[in-house]
Amino acid sequence: MFLFSVVFTDFSALGLLPVTILRPTGAMKFLPWSFYDQLLTPSGILVLKIALVVSLLLSTAGLLTFISTKTSFLLVLFNEGLLRSFGHFNHDEMVAVYCMAVLAFTPCGDAFSIDSRWRARTLTKEKTRSAFAYAYPILLMQLLVAWAYFSSALIKLRVAGLTKYLSQDNLPALAIYHSLDNLHDTGFRIAFSLPQVRAYLPFAVGLVLIWELLFPLAVFWRRSRCWLLGLGFLFHISTLFVMNIFFPHHLMLYLLFVNWDTEFAKTRVKHWVKFR
Repeated sequence: MFLFSVVFTDFSALGLLPVTILRPTGAMKFLPWSFYDQLLTPSGILVLKIALVVSLLLSTAGLLTFISTKTSFLLVLFNEGLLRSFGHFNHDEMVAVYCMAVLAFTPCGDAFSIDSRWRARTLTKEKTRSAFAYAYPILLMQLLVAWAYFSSALIKLRVAGLTKYLSQDNLPALAIYHSLDNLHDTGFRIAFSLPQVRAYLPFAVGLVLIWELLFPLAVFWRRSRCWLLGLGFLFHISTLFVMNIFFPHHLMLYLLFVNWDTEFAKTRVKHWVKFR
């Protein structure tokens, strides 16, 4: 997902921005301004994009995985920090960044990768690894996704309170606010029709709040995954048209909740039955 985003994003405008409007955030403050003077130039931004593309391509293909996954994590983290240092904050990519950190320090290149084709499958190191070594990173990433939704509901309740958050004017005001600026993914104007149906909106907002609070069940109760992930898909599609906000990284991370071993086994059985 990050590779696709970097390849099809034009970085040239970023290199034309004056460094004086940069406001480094977090660990970005430890880098000297002389570094940003060199980076925020057409050639400096081009080098950053090339480094991102090469590293993400290697880690996606599973080549030099031990190194490329770590460089991809660091470069993507730096790129996210650089963009946020210009003042626009969003939280779509952050869970995916955390998942990249998990992949960077776990044996994610042992099977479906170019590295695994280059080395013998009888290596002693691979024999000593239990199934837990490959299962716990998936569980950890699932927990990260679940916590993102669950904590989002808690923050809404803590900041706004249940009564204010479920008020009839909350969603229309927020959706119209997001539809009036130019810092969002799309330019839909459906938000301006929400005041006409404001009496029904607290029920929709309440349903989303319950869904976020219940999302951790998708980690521990497989039977609930279809419902919770299906509602999540509908929620993110609705935010695209109503609030001009899209969460493609969150939707992509839903693939973590698919039991791929079982699905591949079913596919093999179907092919075998068809062949017979």
